[in-house]
Amino acid sequence: MLSSGRWHFFPGCMKFCILNHQKGVILTTIDICRKCYSNHTSCCTVKSKTGEKMMIPPVSRPEIDQILNFLTDKKEDQIFEVKQNSPFYIRQMFNLFPGMEDSVLRQFPENGRHFELKTAKEACVLLGSNGCTLPRDIRPHFCQIYPFWFFEYEPHVFQDSDCLALQTSNTVSEVFLSLGTNPEMLKEIHSRICQDWGLFQTRTPVKLKHSL
Repeated sequence: MLSSGRWHFFPGCMKFCILNHQKGVILTTIDICRKCYSNHTSCCTVKSKTGEKMMIPPVSRPEIDQILNFLTDKKEDQIFEVKQNSPFYIRQMFNLFPGMEDSVLRQFPENGRHFELKTAKEACVLLGSNGCTLPRDIRPHFCQIYPFWFFEYEPHVFQDSDCLALQTSNTVSEVFLSLGTNPEMLKEIHSRICQDWGLFQTRTPVKLKHSL
């Protein structure tokens, strides 16, 4: 389990960094993205080291429009694809949004459809040699928030054995810094996800121990 830790910011560098005193290395957001890509373990791929198929989160219409407004030379079907809301997919959405099942079913009815980022050779079409080719603020919300998530308004970390940011950090604060984020930013991103999809709390979620 990661423990709490100190924040580090390096003057003159416009990227957040982590200073891992035990390993004696500094990793920036770009370093992590590049190394993840070279190791073929990036969260922008759809398979883990174990060969397990990864769930691709949906993208909302506001996110699609923002990306297309930035990538003016691309068409919608070059970046996004339509997928069916399978029972498995809906269950995964229930897991991500406990207490919001009614809203989830309205937005993701069984046999309905949703948009996902398109993949090629088991990787996102927007993945480049240095990581995502989109600026951070243009990326889909889920890409901006990962490997963090919110349950009952509290931040949690996905237990992703492929995530280099988690592998190279000793503390949660170091993970924040390596990815250039903080709890307030992540909470705002999660709120935008719920707002864009029209997901609202309709019941008190059952307290569970989430394996994140």
